[in-house]
Amino acid sequence: MKNILVFTFFIIFINTLVNSQTCLDTSHKFFNSKDYISAEHALEKCSQKEKASPNVQISMGGIKLLLGKYDEAEKYFNNVLKIMPKNSPYFAYVYSNLGDLAMRKKRIQKAMDYYQKSLKYQPEDINSLIGYGYALEKMDKKDLAIKYYKKALDIDFSNLIARKNLIRLEPESLTYKEKLEALKFRNIIAPESENFNDEDIIMLKKILKAERGSSIDYLSLKFGATLPEGVIFEQNPNTFYARKMLTLSGYNLLIDKLSSEAKDFFRSKGIVVSDIFSLTDLNGKPIFNENGLLTDEGLIAYNKSLKGKKTYLLPGEKTPLIKEKEDELAKQYMAQGYSEVSRLEFQYVEEGTNCSEETLVKNLKCRTIGEGRDRRYFVLSKEDTSIPFSIPYMFVEEYRELYGKHNQNEAPIYKETFGEKQRGPLTLCNEKGEMETLR
Repeated sequence: MKNILVFTFFIIFINTLVNSQTCLDTSHKFFNSKDYISAEHALEKCSQKEKASPNVQISMGGIKLLLGKYDEAEKYFNNVLKIMPKNSPYFAYVYSNLGDLAMRKKRIQKAMDYYQKSLKYQPEDINSLIGYGYALEKMDKKDLAIKYYKKALDIDFSNLIARKNLIRLEPESLTYKEKLEALKFRNIIAPESENFNDEDIIMLKKILKAERGSSIDYLSLKFGATLPEGVIFEQNPNTFYARKMLTLSGYNLLIDKLSSEAKDFFRSKGIVVSDIFSLTDLNGKPIFNENGLLTDEGLIAYNKSLKGKKTYLLPGEKTPLIKEKEDELAKQYMAQGYSEVSRLEFQYVEEGTNCSEETLVKNLKCRTIGEGRDRRYFVLSKEDTSIPFSIPYMFVEEYRELYGKHNQNEAPIYKETFGEKQRGPLTLCNEKGEMETLR
């Protein structure tokens, strides 16, 4: 998502520089011809001659960011903050790029701080509005993220990144009127309808999920010229924001086709036809409904099975007691002096220690159970735990202290001065999230 923004805003910046130096002019020419390596080399020569030039430092940061040299880019952007005149118009640009760099390193709270600083200088900075919205989305604050995406779109109607992010968050990002129109477009409700119910929205969510899963391309590939009319609807045709959408009949056609292929797949696995319709997923949910079509759970199980994972159970096959096993393991951890913490609390530990999840588990005795959104986190909390193993829980306690002082819908801000009262700043991991010597 961010690459387009970096490219766009660097073009805007480089084209607004007014500098007569030959090296900057040369780098500008290379940049416009998309020869970024040569532009970088030209700027390095500029940097050697004009180390105190804010223009050169900003240009170097921009080209390094564009080339994926994030640590170097961060160094240049931080340096320029020290030498830029207070009336410089580029503070918003620099802070916005530092926000982008923090997001790439998964330092979400730090990224949000940078974006906020950028927006103080330029409240209509598109990159910062979208970046801040994306950070909010990562913090599970979708309602707030939607507001920032919409604000960006209000400023720049043609911004495809903000538009795509809002589409990804549908139907939550839609107003009542927009939901009503979306339901009509897809023929979920009649054209004359003036209201809808929860079941209509559930169907809309299913269709939107199918759209995000490349269902339109799938149907076009499978049926080609024989694709029935009314299956796919194009909104705003012949515009830069044209959008193809799946209708209710298209969704039904999709499920029918996938169900047929799923039956063939299970037959290829040696499952007799009489057993196919009695298959369940690993949680005991039926894969096919009474009409022989894939259920929501069946779609997930079938897709995972295509990737080589056995996510279905034959009739009579016992359902794995995954949750019970995980609960039992959690009890064992608790008995060993662990406390279960939330995902956001563990994320706070990662940011505070600068350590990756892998390092926290391997070197600081943290524990995890499960995968994906159901993943559970545990840190040592017993009183006799020695440093550095006690540090993760210190950050958890700090998080909880701060969280109590904030609105429940806000995330606390990480305090970089943690630990100074007792032993000075704590540095546990390097930029790669790997363990370093405690100092």
